[in-house]
Amino acid sequence: MSVPTLRRTFPEQHAVNRQVWERLIDDPSLNDVLEKIETDRDGNLIMSPPPRTPHRIRQHHINQLLERQLPEGGSFTEGAVSTPEGVKVADAVWYRAENARTLETADVSLPEFAPDICVEVRSKRNSKRDIQKKTDAYFGAGVQEVWVSDLDGTMTFYSREGLLEHSAICPAFPRHIPTTFLR
Repeated sequence: MSVPTLRRTFPEQHAVNRQVWERLIDDPSLNDVLEKIETDRDGNLIMSPPPRTPHRIRQHHINQLLERQLPEGGSFTEGAVSTPEGVKVADAVWYRAENARTLETADVSLPEFAPDICVEVRSKRNSKRDIQKKTDAYFGAGVQEVWVSDLDGTMTFYSREGLLEHSAICPAFPRHIPTTFLR
């Protein structure tokens, strides 16, 4: 285990995150790794087992809804976000149009800008504290809203100021996400 470094400014931390992330992306020994890979602020790997099927179904539904309800931007699953606490991978991310266009043309694995929305889909192994730490990290990176899908599919929306009744960016987003493919 490495000794924690002093706190860096966010631009300094982003430079560390990008250097570590680029190395990981290009590492052929990680090609067959099934685990979700993130890093801490010192560049140490944090690996999590792959999620179960209900998690992936909710992730899929959320991404489809983002694409339908916010067509002026761009969304995808497993979005890497450079945060003050290292690289975190959100279950789904959404970028406003100008940033989505930049991502389409840039060959970067870790953008210099944060998504507008990060979505975390809770699994049984995620504690509320784990989710809160990731939420804080996302807000520290400049994310506008963090959405959490609980185990039963209930959606909760947060801004930096706290709990929202509904998303300010996508007010019509449903408060419940199905955990099945067939409806």
